Amino acid sequence: MKKKLLFAVTTFILLNFNAQAQNKDVLNIVLRFLDSVQTNSYVSLNVKWDSVRPDFIEKTKNINDINDLKPHLTSFIKTLKDGHSSVIFLNKQEENTEESKFAFYKAIGTITDAQEGLPPKNFQHRMLQNKYAYINIPSVFFENRKYVDTIGKQLKKLDAKNPKAWIIDLTENNGGNIMSMIWHFPTLIDVNHGYSYFGRTKDEKVSTRFIETSPDDIKVAQLINLEYEKVLPIIIKNNNVPIVILTSQITASSGELFAAYFKGQKNVKLVGQKTNGLTSNNSPIDIGGGITINLTTSVLKDRNGKIYKIGEGIDPDIQLNIDYAKQEGKTDLTYQELSQAIKKNKQKYLDEAIKILANDSFN
Repeated sequence: MKKKLLFAVTTFILLNFNAQAQNKDVLNIVLRFLDSVQTNSYVSLNVKWDSVRPDFIEKTKNINDINDLKPHLTSFIKTLKDGHSSVIFLNKQEENTEESKFAFYKAIGTITDAQEGLPPKNFQHRMLQNKYAYINIPSVFFENRKYVDTIGKQLKKLDAKNPKAWIIDLTENNGGNIMSMIWHFPTLIDVNHGYSYFGRTKDEKVSTRFIETSPDDIKVAQLINLEYEKVLPIIIKNNNVPIVILTSQITASSGELFAAYFKGQKNVKLVGQKTNGLTSNNSPIDIGGGITINLTTSVLKDRNGKIYKIGEGIDPDIQLNIDYAKQEGKTDLTYQELSQAIKKNKQKYLDEAIKILANDSFN
């Protein structure tokens, strides 16, 4: 009887010890989460941290499993109302170390679209009327090397036909990795300083048309198999011709940053609709436990000096008016319905681009 009692007491102590240890791990993640958001979020000054911080700690104090913490972190991020931040949960739980901060990119470098249930990327390129080079720039999150290689081959084929103009289609591009998207396009951009990221403390980080080469950037490039020396950007010979950038309400995030590289350039016209409004910059911040905060830390400042507000899209130079809801016989469309409607109307975008080029609207 004494042995059974001793066993029960010992088991209770061990279980209690484990629960406390788990609580400590969870608490550390909660504190790192709050510290990271408070220090880095672009909208941090709008948050009443004196009350929000203790409330969140109290709400999560009885959570012992990191997995049970996930909905609380996601819910908190939504309260920021920046429209862009999110929490990413990786399968592997790692300690918060110098190496673990790259876990996000390590995952991106190994996961495929198929594994994530994503459809194949819509790569399209062709000559229109035997004189205009058309290329679709899809979203990209995974399979970055394959993406860059494919876009490079398409651009080479088009450039070899000596096009009289470029039509670059961003109407289906809702974001992803801007580095991969812009990789082969520097020779079409006429300035080194394309745009800036403008932080809440008024600090400004300039983004050039060339690939970034900081130690962290080099490490990220290695992890996603995009080392600059091994994948040199192509040189587009026909770079002094008109360029039409097609945009839609779906064009978002890195798709908008792609447009910002060209917005205001003398030989460029943005044609379509105002973009989605995710013109802010997100920075992945690892907080341990396989959790990364994809946090909005700054907003876009374009080459003309315009600083975009949270939720503000990029206006096209030439508006293409299409009432998609009316066309579909509805008062409003879901995101998927809008996406499909834009694809169905693709020819209207192309016709408008060709009309603008034919009328020599760039002079």
